[in-house]
Amino acid sequence: MALEAHHLVKEFRGFRATDDVSLEILEGEVHAIIGPNGAGKTTLFNLLSGFLRPTAGEVRLFGERIDRLPPYEIVRRGLSRSFQISSVFQSMSVRGNLMVALQSVTGLPHQFWTPLSRQETLGPQADQILAEVGLEAAQHRLAADLSHGEKRQLEIGISLTQQPKVLLLDEPTSGMGSEGVSRVIGLVRQVARGRTVVLVEHNMSVVSELADRITVLQYGQVLTSGHYSDIQRDPRVIEAYLGEEVQL
Repeated sequence: MALEAHHLVKEFRGFRATDDVSLEILEGEVHAIIGPNGAGKTTLFNLLSGFLRPTAGEVRLFGERIDRLPPYEIVRRGLSRSFQISSVFQSMSVRGNLMVALQSVTGLPHQFWTPLSRQETLGPQADQILAEVGLEAAQHRLAADLSHGEKRQLEIGISLTQQPKVLLLDEPTSGMGSEGVSRVIGLVRQVARGRTVVLVEHNMSVVSELADRITVLQYGQVLTSGHYSDIQRDPRVIEAYLGEEVQL
């Protein structure tokens, strides 16, 4: 098992954002977490990645308990994530953003007067990631000049610098048109090779294209889990989405 949550509870001043949530993410699968607005999806992501500590319950990564570790230690153990809100260095080039992220893995940022030649040894890794996320042609452009979809590609590239075994993607197609959505679907398929991917996603066409299995949240609890064909026909899921602009 790549990633497990057992009876996760997160309370905020008496309000339970997640309430006894358990799920199992199989190694090598693409697993989607869906649910109507306010279902607890982002809170669950923050619990899985260490940005929040659970009130109760536990999270395990390849069998090791990680819910009491800080996020940087969780990254070192093989779990990385992207965020719904763009978080790149706008005044740096695409390649520069990747180089900074790669240096964080090697420890170079903690060393003063580091020869430029040592940083240049990271070039082949940067080239590989640029190719993987389809940004070779844009590598010298400023991040501020990228389109919304290209920034998403860069953010995923930054996540890949940590060499994750498990990659969490928070709303990777949010705010995109059909062309951008298609590009991200292809990108997720690419980065999922040899990795486990967990994504929160509102676009059900994206979920149907990518997800091996789906977990549905409602009111902070797991409503059901299964394959898309099962989820699509489940009357509980249809009822949960009533009033939402979503086509199941």
